[in-house]
Amino acid sequence: MAGEFIAILAVLTFVISNVIFKRAEHEASPTFINFVRTAIGTLTFFMLAIIFNIFFLVFLLPWELWLILFISFLFGQIIGDTAYFIAQKELGITMALAVSMIFPLITFILSIIFLNEPFDLRVVISLILVGLGIYIIGKSKVVDNLPSKTIVEPKSKHSKLSKSRIKAISFGILAALGWAVGLVIIDFATNEINRILSIEELSSVIGNVIRFPFALIILISMVLRENYRTRAVNTNIKRSGKTWALLIIGAIIGTSIGAYIYTEAARVAGATIMALIASASPLFSLPLTYFINKERITKFGFVGVIFTILGVIVIIF
Repeated sequence: MAGEFIAILAVLTFVISNVIFKRAEHEASPTFINFVRTAIGTLTFFMLAIIFNIFFLVFLLPWELWLILFISFLFGQIIGDTAYFIAQKELGITMALAVSMIFPLITFILSIIFLNEPFDLRVVISLILVGLGIYIIGKSKVVDNLPSKTIVEPKSKHSKLSKSRIKAISFGILAALGWAVGLVIIDFATNEINRILSIEELSSVIGNVIRFPFALIILISMVLRENYRTRAVNTNIKRSGKTWALLIIGAIIGTSIGAYIYTEAARVAGATIMALIASASPLFSLPLTYFINKERITKFGFVGVIFTILGVIVIIF
């Protein structure tokens, strides 16, 4: 039960931070958002490792485990999170979550293959209910965004919008794949760290001390490349103090706090349980996006919320 509770907290930090990042994306690209949250995460976990006097333990781990941790961050944060932020910018929070949250299915398959997790009928039932709920929530978002009057648009413009939506959905699916692979690897790696060092919950801190710097180096190169392209087209995006405040607050909630809880949830609850509970994130995003970003939900959307709640209840109890 403790693992499921930690997983729910991890989802909450993820959703809250994404709602905050949504308000900053007019001045910050998906890559830059991911860079800021990773930079703050790196500082946070280095400080925690020093405070708990466990930084030296990092060097007691075999290089193979370092490589595994790097790969987990490459898939989960570099590929998964960046792809998600791109999808979110085009589709909105709820729709982007609805698309990207197909990752429990991928995680379930990977966990059976690589982690030898036993088959549990509750997982299948929960997956069906949560999947149906997310599908309905996603559809309600589309319906809610339809214009009240029928407007005939030029064929070329309609085609452009369709391609843009397909591209965003593709990034959502890519995010799902990245998260699934990353989550399964984190599950294995953090438990290996605990097996070698016997430090229980602090194994998540050790894992993130190794993972974050590698990701930061990659994201720095991506941001520099992006800035170069921006200057090439004579475009200079100035970020206001409000935008920087939103980025920092979102990073502290979603990365400094969230990354630790997320990693710990993967260790305690397991990859499959973590993925299924994370798939309920549209449920948490709906009220937050309504109050903060003024996104409304239809009655049809509430049906999806009910199915999602039932799916979470099945897997918890």
